[in-house]
Amino acid sequence: MSEKTKVAMVGCFDTKAEDFAYLHSCLTKGGAEVVSINTGVLGSTDQFPVNFEADKVAEAAEQYITALRKANDRGEALIVMGKGAGQILADLFQKNEINAVIGMGGGGGTFVAIEAMKTLPFGVPKLCLSTLATKDLSEKIEDKDIVLMPSIVDVAGLNRISRVLINQAAGAVLGMANIVPLKDSDTKGSIALSVFGNTTVCANRASEILKSKGYDVLAFHAVGTGGKTMESLMEEGVFDAVLDLTTTELADELCGGICSAGPHRLKSASKMGLPQVVVPGCIDMVNFAAKSTVPEKYQDRHLFSWAPDVTLMRTNKDENDILGRQIAERLNSSKNAVTVVLPLNGLSKIGAKGEVFYDAEADKQLFKSICEHLDSKIKVVEVDVNVNTSEFAEVITEELLLLMDK
Repeated sequence: MSEKTKVAMVGCFDTKAEDFAYLHSCLTKGGAEVVSINTGVLGSTDQFPVNFEADKVAEAAEQYITALRKANDRGEALIVMGKGAGQILADLFQKNEINAVIGMGGGGGTFVAIEAMKTLPFGVPKLCLSTLATKDLSEKIEDKDIVLMPSIVDVAGLNRISRVLINQAAGAVLGMANIVPLKDSDTKGSIALSVFGNTTVCANRASEILKSKGYDVLAFHAVGTGGKTMESLMEEGVFDAVLDLTTTELADELCGGICSAGPHRLKSASKMGLPQVVVPGCIDMVNFAAKSTVPEKYQDRHLFSWAPDVTLMRTNKDENDILGRQIAERLNSSKNAVTVVLPLNGLSKIGAKGEVFYDAEADKQLFKSICEHLDSKIKVVEVDVNVNTSEFAEVITEELLLLMDK
């Protein structure tokens, strides 16, 4: 165990003191220095040292613990304490005073722990022993690398099962914190690449080319969570450039599809000053689940069953006019060079001439809108091929390499 291992322990010490005291002892016996953060608004404990009491946690969220107690609003208290604990964790990590975090609890404790952990960047070990671990918590965890471990029994006092799992949870987080990192192979830099089923041929070829040039390529599936994760990692400084081949998540955000990455898609690279090549890949489609789930207002639109549980809707001229403006406006704010590449023979595999989503007029409206709203300093390249081809991959990788050379 490294002497530098410092683990933050986040939880409600007012109602779960016995459980956290055992966790604290397991961590310290493992050789860790524990920084304990009490998110319980009702009180504290003397069973182990508490570094940050609930009043300090509330103050970190610009609230007062007395006000939270007086209001007696559990939901609001969870939000405040999660925010406050997150602020404390971020500050501790910034000062190099922690290198891992662990929490545990039921519904409320899990919510607070996850909210707090989300303030820490990728790669910092984050583990939560939870009664909800077997449920779908993807909306709460979002794009963070948080490990959930089932508690099996409630976190409500020690017993023969909880002792085993708390001890194992402590061992797990200590193991993650002390793992010897693998040495990265020598690369010129890391490139983010967005991909979809309808752009896979192009993405695979682009990745092959970039890797042959000495770059590390990280591909993200543009299904909502993929785009969110890619944007988040951009802001954490993980990438040196972006090949945003598949911006389809913008169409889902506009039309209420199931693959929306939220309102911040296509903004992080511009904000962080990353060189980027952007393609309106798969902007010709909005994703829904089974056909029966398609909203009533879209039932008479051009729909295509990609799979039994995936229904695609072809975007029309009006939607493409809006999407083109959105793409341009988000790229206009870039602090670094940008190149937009337009595939004139279709925005997706099924959008090529002769395919089910081919609509030249709708595509032209998208291209027109992009060009009309795009700053004149941004380069636009038109290529008379389909997006999902090796030929298109050759063009976009060449354009990205030119930007990176500059």
